[in-house]
Amino acid sequence: MVRSLQKKEEGIDLSDGQISLIASILTLVCLIGIGLAACVTDKIGRRWSVIIFNIPIIIQWIILYFSYNMFLFMLSRVIAGISAGAITALTIFVSSEYTNPKTRAFYLNMITTAAPALGTSLGHSIGIVLQWRTVALIGIIPAILAVVIPFFWVESPHWLASKGRFEECEIAFRQLHGNKLNSERELQMIIKMEKTKLKLANETNCTPTLKRLFAAFKRKYFWSLILMSVFMDAYFTAAGKLVFSTLATVILEDITGTSDVLMYTLLVDGFIVVGSCMSCYLIRKTSLRTLLFSAGFFANVVLVVLSACLYFSNGQNYFKWINVVLLAMYFISINAGPYPLLEAIYSEMFPLELKVYSFTLSGVLLMSSLASTIMLLPLMVSTMGYHGLFLLNAAIMSISLVYIWFRLPETKGRTLQEIEMYFKTNNFDVDEILSTEQSKALM
Repeated sequence: MVRSLQKKEEGIDLSDGQISLIASILTLVCLIGIGLAACVTDKIGRRWSVIIFNIPIIIQWIILYFSYNMFLFMLSRVIAGISAGAITALTIFVSSEYTNPKTRAFYLNMITTAAPALGTSLGHSIGIVLQWRTVALIGIIPAILAVVIPFFWVESPHWLASKGRFEECEIAFRQLHGNKLNSERELQMIIKMEKTKLKLANETNCTPTLKRLFAAFKRKYFWSLILMSVFMDAYFTAAGKLVFSTLATVILEDITGTSDVLMYTLLVDGFIVVGSCMSCYLIRKTSLRTLLFSAGFFANVVLVVLSACLYFSNGQNYFKWINVVLLAMYFISINAGPYPLLEAIYSEMFPLELKVYSFTLSGVLLMSSLASTIMLLPLMVSTMGYHGLFLLNAAIMSISLVYIWFRLPETKGRTLQEIEMYFKTNNFDVDEILSTEQSKALM
C-alpha cells in the first residue's frame, strides 16, 4: 500500500509526509490500545478482552478497502493501531498464563514469533502479487477467527486467583493442566501467593489495582524491571522487526536497486520463518540465556558485515544477492533467539496483577520509538545510508544485550510465581519467602 501511494496509483495524490504518517500512525496509537487493554482485562478477564479488541480489526479492514483519501486511510490505521496495541499486550501476557512452566517459552515462541513470521511472509508475498485492496479483504478472515476462537477458552486461572476467585481458579487450572503432581503444586503456589498478596493489600488499604500500582512505584524492584524493559525496547527498535515487516518491499528495493523484489522478499521472509521454526526446536534443547545471547551477538556480527558490504557495494548483481543473503541470515539469527525470548521475558517479568499496567508504562517508549523509526526511516537513510543505519543499530543492540546479560536470570522451567518472587527478593523459593517476614516484599 505504501509503495502504491508513493506511485500515486488510482489517482490518490498524497505527499511523502502524509504517507509516512499513514505508515507510522498505527504503531503510535498502539499506546492507547495497550492502556485500554490494561483496564479492560483487569475488569472483565482475559478471554472477553481478546474477543472485544479483535472486533475492530474486522471493521478497519473494511474501511481500508474503501479508502481513497487521507481521512479514511488515517481512520483505518488509527482503529487498527488501537486494536493491535491491545492484542499485542494480551497475546504476550495472556499466553503465559495458559501454559505450564516447562513449555511456556516454546508456546510463546509459536504465538509471538513463528505464527507472525508466517503471516508477515504471506502478507508480503500476496501484497506483491495482488492489489493491496484485495489483501485487505483477505485480512478479514484471520480477524474473524480471532473473534470466534476465544469463545471456546476457559478464563485464565491466574487472573481468577488475582481476583480472589479461587474455586473458579482451581476448576480452570485443572481443565488446562490436569491434576498431575507438578500441576497441583503450581496451582497451590498460585493460590497461596495470591491469597498472601490480597491479605497484604487489605491490610495496607491497597485493594484497588491502581493503588497497588502506585505502591509498586515506591519499590526498587519495580523501577529495576522498568529499566530492563527500556533496554529491551531499545533492542526491539534497533533490531528492525517492525520496520522490516512494515516496509519490507521498500527496503529491499532500495538495497537491490530494482523494483522486481518478489524473489528477494520470498528469500528473506523464508529465512525469517526458518529462524522462527529453529527457535521452536532450540528453545527446547538449550537454556534461555544461552540461546538469547549466542544468537543475539551473532546477529550483531552479521549486521556489521552487511553494513560493510553495503558501503563497498559496486552495484553488481552478485553484490545484490550477497546483501540479501546477509539480511536473511540476520533475520534467521534474530528470530531464532532474541525476538521470541525477549517477548517471553516480557510476559514473565512483571507481577501478575500489574503486568499489563506495567507494560503500558514501558510501552510508551517502545511504541514511540517504533513509530519514530518508521516515520524517520527515509531521513535516516538519506543522511547516513543503510550501511550507517545498520552499524548504529548493531551498536544499540550490543549495548542492550550487555545490560540484559547482567540483569536476567535463567527462567526456563520456572513458574510465573517463582520468577515474580525472584525479581522482588532475588530468591526463587516461594514457600520460603511466604513463610517469613519477607512476604511483605510482595507488595
